[in-house]
Amino acid sequence: MAVKMKIGLIGYGYWGPNFARLINDSSQTELTYCADLMQISLDKVKQKYPKTIVTKDYHEIFNDPSVRAVLIVTPVKTHFKIAQEALQANKHVFIEKPITGTIAEADVLIKLAKKKKRTLMVGHTFLYNSAVRYIKNILAKERIGKIRHLHFQRRNLGPIRQDVNVLWDLAEHDISMLLYWVSSRPISVLAIGESYLQKNLFDVVSASIKFSDGILANIILSWLDPIKIREVTIVGSTKMIQFNDLDTSSPVKIYDKNANIIQKTQGVSFQKYKIALHEGKIFTPIIKNKEPLAEEYQHFVKCILKNIIPLTDGNNGRQVVSILTSLQQSLDNNSELIRL
Repeated sequence: MAVKMKIGLIGYGYWGPNFARLINDSSQTELTYCADLMQISLDKVKQKYPKTIVTKDYHEIFNDPSVRAVLIVTPVKTHFKIAQEALQANKHVFIEKPITGTIAEADVLIKLAKKKKRTLMVGHTFLYNSAVRYIKNILAKERIGKIRHLHFQRRNLGPIRQDVNVLWDLAEHDISMLLYWVSSRPISVLAIGESYLQKNLFDVVSASIKFSDGILANIILSWLDPIKIREVTIVGSTKMIQFNDLDTSSPVKIYDKNANIIQKTQGVSFQKYKIALHEGKIFTPIIKNKEPLAEEYQHFVKCILKNIIPLTDGNNGRQVVSILTSLQQSLDNNSELIRL
């Protein structure tokens, strides 16, 4: 029987238990260590995984040469320091999104991972979602014509954080999907927001991102909404797509709808003004439901074992942080248009 890869998990808060389960359930890995500052969290780990070594000092993981990789599932402000130390200790590194709080920090980690020849992967989970990948294939084949604009909504009543604002908490998901789906270059961003509950911590934000080929993306983020909404609308020149992440049975719907300029205007009335609106059927594809987090973790392990560059590598993480940083700059400067 093959020897399992030893993994260290740093952070056992919101996402930690999910990663612990995946590490433990995998036929290729074992949860050798778990580090957390809270004793109550470590007690839970020990109760569920008796063979796992628990510690409040994550350096114990780095000092063990038998541990090949670490998963960093801690607050954003700690990502850079822990990941840098992990890479310096020759560990492969997975970091929950975002990779870091600044572009400069991301650059340091990317350079260090390359120097050490270690895998550096970021937890942009939606890129491992079967529905998101299905949409990617549809867009690549231009099944909805040319993309015109995209509209993202990520709203709910909480959970309200105190370490980051709603932009840095939620927008990574939508920005990562946007950059995955749209191949052209983003050229400008603009954001407007308000802080209703905590001073200088935006809990409602609307953001716009424009691309070099004219594609426009709008993102609405809120911790202060009565219902949970996780939706994306993609408008193409011939068809339109709706992705509802909360609809587990039919997350994707393709609408045979469009609006286009009539090329031949003979006999067209003034009221129609050379614009034709088309409404056809709705197609709901059957998409096999897989756990995105499990797909993401399996990809991380595969990248280590086969020396493959991850789909969501350090450079991908840097791209997302770069957009977030520019949007934050816009927020901090009275919704100024920031050119990229």
